[in-house]
Amino acid sequence: MALQLDKRLLNVTPANTLRSEITNLLRELILNGDLHSGERLKEVEIAEQLGVSRMPVREALFALESEGLLRQEPRKGLTVVEYTEADIKEYYTIREALEVCAIKIVIDKISKQELAELNKYCDNAWQAYKKNDIDEVCAWSAEFNEHIYDSCGMPRLKEQIKTTQKYLRTFRFTSFKEPARMERAIKEHKEILRRVEAQDYDGAAETIEQHLRDATSAYIELWKKRKVKV
Repeated sequence: MALQLDKRLLNVTPANTLRSEITNLLRELILNGDLHSGERLKEVEIAEQLGVSRMPVREALFALESEGLLRQEPRKGLTVVEYTEADIKEYYTIREALEVCAIKIVIDKISKQELAELNKYCDNAWQAYKKNDIDEVCAWSAEFNEHIYDSCGMPRLKEQIKTTQKYLRTFRFTSFKEPARMERAIKEHKEILRRVEAQDYDGAAETIEQHLRDATSAYIELWKKRKVKV
């Protein structure tokens, strides 16, 4: 495993076991793209690098395999899953269905203060884009995605959206860093808010649909280019 792990990355507390912290750490590395598709994860190496016993590492790897982030490969062992084009389309389709449902509820419940906060995230992302600060654009856009459904009042629906967004993080940030896509995505976020503020249910839903379909197309195009180079 090329990636070097540090025990200081773990934050074990009475409410957060060593196994869960190792699981969280490895999950983040996978979803952020620091552990690449097809990369082999060795239990012994991870345990040695983190300075822990093999048991919590084994349990963490099993949990990530159950989540679909890792899989057993013949003659290779446990590796990071490589998504197919069908996987990408399926995740975005699920996200679209959930968010179209949620945005119509948000329109009825969102406050002026919440709208102002979301607009601030968009404005900050735009300023970062003009400075060509890609990481900051991603950070403010992530804030937007994190909070736009706060006012829906349905914690289970919001949790489903968050789960889907979590597994799309690698796709989203890969495509989002393309300048043309980045500019368009910020403008689409702003348009979603304009429709919400106007209480335009159908318009808000259509904007979200277009936004996520654009994101799907952008990532798949990059994914195909990457496959050709491999």
